[in-house]
Amino acid sequence: MEASRFGFDFPPAYKFDPTDEDIVAHYLLPRAIGFPNPYAHAVIDDDPCSCPPWELLRRHGHAGSDHAFFFGPPSDRAVNGVRACRVVRPGPEGGAGGLWRGHDAKEADLVVVRRGGGAQLQLRYRRRNLAYYHDGDPNSSGWVMHEYQLLHPKLLPGPVLSRIRVTAKAKKKQQLATRAKKQQHAAAADQQPIPGPEQPGPSNYPGDAPSPEI
Repeated sequence: MEASRFGFDFPPAYKFDPTDEDIVAHYLLPRAIGFPNPYAHAVIDDDPCSCPPWELLRRHGHAGSDHAFFFGPPSDRAVNGVRACRVVRPGPEGGAGGLWRGHDAKEADLVVVRRGGGAQLQLRYRRRNLAYYHDGDPNSSGWVMHEYQLLHPKLLPGPVLSRIRVTAKAKKKQQLATRAKKQQHAAAADQQPIPGPEQPGPSNYPGDAPSPEI
C-alpha cells in the first residue's frame, strides 16, 4: 500500500510493507515501554474486534486499502475457552458479526541494537495468525489478522499490535463481484420496455397523453 496513506512523506510509488522485525522493533516496542514513537501515525488506536474488518478500515479512511495496523486492547476474548478466537460484534452498518479464528502462531527472537552501537536489547515476540469468518459460514472470508505481542521482557498487560489485511485471492474475488454487479445494473438500465404496435410510443411533449380510444 502507498506509504502516504499511513502519514509518511514519501512519493506515491513508495510502498509501506514492514517485516515482522520492523513491526516489533519500530512500533510495538516503543509503545510497550512508553517511548515517544515518531511513527505513531502509522498505527491506529482502535479495537480490531469492534466491527467487521472492512468496516474497521473504512472507519479510518482505508476503504480502498488492502491492509492497516491497529493497537487494540489485550486479547482476552474467548470462545468455548479458546483464547485463540476473537468474537466480532456487528458493525454500525448492520448485518451480522463474525469471528477471528486462530490458526497457528510462531515465536521468534530479535536483538535490537541502540543507535551508535553499545547497548542491546534481547526481545522475544509472538505472532498469532487468525482468519475472519462470517457468522454461520464455515469458510474463511479471505480477511486475515496477524497479532504481535512481546513475550520478553515481560511487559504486562502488554500492548497488542494487529495487522489486518485481505488476501490477494479474496481481493480479486471482491473486485470481480463488484464489476459483475455494475454490469448487471448497466444491463438493467439498457433494457427499456419497447412499446408494441398498438401501444402509443413515448411523447416528446411533457404532459402529452395519448388520445382515448373511440
